[in-house]
Amino acid sequence: MSSTNPKQYEIWVADLDPTIGSEPGKTRPVVVIQSDILNKAGHRSVVVCCISSQGVAGVSFIRIAIEATKGNSLSKKSYILCDQVRSIDVSRFRGKIGVLDTIDINRLNTSLKTILSL
Repeated sequence: MSSTNPKQYEIWVADLDPTIGSEPGKTRPVVVIQSDILNKAGHRSVVVCCISSQGVAGVSFIRIAIEATKGNSLSKKSYILCDQVRSIDVSRFRGKIGVLDTIDINRLNTSLKTILSL
C-alpha cells in the first residue's frame, strides 16, 4: 500500500474531488473507520467518514461535534459526518494530521452503530 498506512481512528487530509450529488468534496479531513485488519493487509481502499467545519442543528448523532485539540490537529470545532461513510482509494490521502481521542472514538462508534443498525 505504498507509504500510506492509515490506522483506524486516525485523521487524514484527503482529496475527495470529483464528487457526485451530495457527496462531500474538496480537500478535507477524514477519519479512518475501517478496521486495522484491512489497513495492515494492504487493501487499496479505505472506509472513512468525512469531517466538516459546518454543523447542522438537531442532528447530533449523525454529525458528531469534535473540538480542535493538539491530538487531532483540527484548526477549529468540526463535525464528523457519520451519515457520509464512504470508501476511498489510498491515493486520495495527502497526509496524516492527527487521531481521535477515546471519547470521540466512543461517540463515533455509537453513532455508526445507530445509523447502520448494528
